[in-house]
Amino acid sequence: MNLASGLRASLVALCCLLASWPLAAQGQSAAPKGWACPPCDLPCDAVVHDKAGVCHGCGMALVQAPKKVAILIFDGVEIIDYTGPYEMFGAAGFQVFTVAATRHPVKTAMGMVVVPAYTFADAPRADVLVIPGGGVNVASAHADTLRYIKDTAAQAQHTLSVCNGAFILAQTGLLDGLTATTTRGNLQGLAKRHPKVKVVGDRRYVDNGKIITAAGLSAGIDGALHVIERLMGAEAATQVATYEEYAWKAGSEPGR
Repeated sequence: MNLASGLRASLVALCCLLASWPLAAQGQSAAPKGWACPPCDLPCDAVVHDKAGVCHGCGMALVQAPKKVAILIFDGVEIIDYTGPYEMFGAAGFQVFTVAATRHPVKTAMGMVVVPAYTFADAPRADVLVIPGGGVNVASAHADTLRYIKDTAAQAQHTLSVCNGAFILAQTGLLDGLTATTTRGNLQGLAKRHPKVKVVGDRRYVDNGKIITAAGLSAGIDGALHVIERLMGAEAATQVATYEEYAWKAGSEPGR
């Protein structure tokens, strides 16, 4: 390994440490991690190892890699549905990124314009997938979007829908036979459109194991904190909520 590569490895390791600051500063370890080589523009960038050592592809020392969270965005996406979870996962030390069908700028439900970080074709492998709501009709009928969700959910540890993002998730068939929730005004519509899903309106979020659905809008924050709790423990989730000054209480009681 040459001097430049060594310096780059050290810099990446430092960046990984800084990314987990809110928890690390409080004596709490960041998100559960594997080990990977620092970015080297080789195929080994995508390889995750289960212990420290040296990358056999590029020879660089492995650094701890944070969990990756993919957040689906699309025209008409509700801002708080995706930015709320983005903030929580980011504060917990996860690597969070947006993904869409193309890299064309996305116009949100309230006019915010966002450029997706990745497309379905080049997005990194995700440990957590977030499906927000908003104007979901087009996304619910978009074959590439549904395929990406099914493929990603199959290998991710958790998939979280927020608000009427549950309609997109239900369209994949992944909610069939499960209990789910959505925003209050869409409970009956979800039950009618997807009769194989048991729709409930008395919970802030519903945990089916790998698949979690959150109620409307700010409930996505609670859903994200619950996923953090599942992956890192209750203390870590509470510390994130405290850092964000969010009055979170573990449990899925409705905020209605």
